[in-house]
Amino acid sequence: MKVFAVLAITAAVLGLTAAFQPPAARYDDFKVYKVFVKDEQQLSEFKKLANNIPVRFLSDISGPGRSYDLAIDPANQKTLENHMLYNEFDFKLTIDDLQEVLEQSMPANFEATTSTMTWTKYHQLADIYDWLDNLAIENMFTVTPFIIGKSYEGRPIKAVRISTKPGNKAIFVESNIHAIEWISSATTTCFIDNLLKAETKEMKKLLRDYDWIYVPVLNPDGLEYTHNVERLWRKNRKPTGFSNSSGICYGTDMNRNFGYMWGGAGYNIDVPCDHWYGGAAADTEPEVLALENFVSAFPEGYIRMYLAFHSYGNFVLLPYGHTSTEFPPNYDQMMRIADAFADGAKVKYGTQFQSGASGLLNYPVSGAAKDWAYGVKNIPFTATIELRDDGSKYGFFLPASQILEVCAEITDGLIEMVDKARKEGIFK
Repeated sequence: MKVFAVLAITAAVLGLTAAFQPPAARYDDFKVYKVFVKDEQQLSEFKKLANNIPVRFLSDISGPGRSYDLAIDPANQKTLENHMLYNEFDFKLTIDDLQEVLEQSMPANFEATTSTMTWTKYHQLADIYDWLDNLAIENMFTVTPFIIGKSYEGRPIKAVRISTKPGNKAIFVESNIHAIEWISSATTTCFIDNLLKAETKEMKKLLRDYDWIYVPVLNPDGLEYTHNVERLWRKNRKPTGFSNSSGICYGTDMNRNFGYMWGGAGYNIDVPCDHWYGGAAADTEPEVLALENFVSAFPEGYIRMYLAFHSYGNFVLLPYGHTSTEFPPNYDQMMRIADAFADGAKVKYGTQFQSGASGLLNYPVSGAAKDWAYGVKNIPFTATIELRDDGSKYGFFLPASQILEVCAEITDGLIEMVDKARKEGIFK
């Protein structure tokens, strides 16, 4: 597949200054469409779109009977629409000017970073890390800071553990493994902030009775790249060793690189220049190894829940991702816990979440963090939580004005999820 490239070639020299960065990509008048693919014949034609048109697929292509988002420049809009009409696709325009939508959530790019976090805008890495550092300073008896490793470009990967009393079992939370998914770290930082300032009896219980291990940004290089160069970037920034017509190919989709059933399934995971490349082998990425080593450093049986926050789609995705026919031994129990999250998350705003194995409910993919946590580390409940899509309009580009709503519904969902997990014996 030809990959639509709007990026200038960037050098892979560590410590490269901003003066050598290419200018930030712009998407003035780019259109985003949601396209429904009804059968295998349409699926084949849909995949071929990128062979002749510089289309940018925004979501993994799995199978028929699903909708997919794609972006197109204004010069090729009519050609794309003609192709879709000719092949009888059901499609609709969801974003008329992508740049306008992006600018609604990018004010932090043009402001000096500060240590003050708010949840009315998206923040860059420096703000998130300053906030995380301050948590440890302000809560020195309950918050322990960690640097679990370094990214390919040498940035620290920071984490904290929150523990108010000995003997607690732990819940592990990670976010922003995919650079494009800004809402993931915005939501988890908001939740952790509320947790430490617990005011309700439910939040006080979460803080008192459970330890929380938190990695806000697993992909620091990618997050910085989305803020300064390419908002649509997904992967990390390590060169793959391959090139295409656009130049050197960078990045591995780290949620395809974990060492459990690696490489068995997934769209274009073996194409080094594509957005979903899973790496040349399992565990090749420094960020993935840092997380695996960090989890493995804790005593066996201590971490009882592993929650990976992503966007978008309104899902609670359970193991396994590599298959749609095999399920964990305690799958029914996991479904009850996932459904409890969905019940809690819909109370305030009516947001609906679906629960189920990712290979069955969403799309087949191998090498995901949640599957590694379950299959290798034997953590009894693991899930990927795909945050809201707001009526299938914004996708990855949820306006910053919705961060607090997402935080509120996720908080309600987690309260119910953890309570159900306790009743199911997960924390024994």
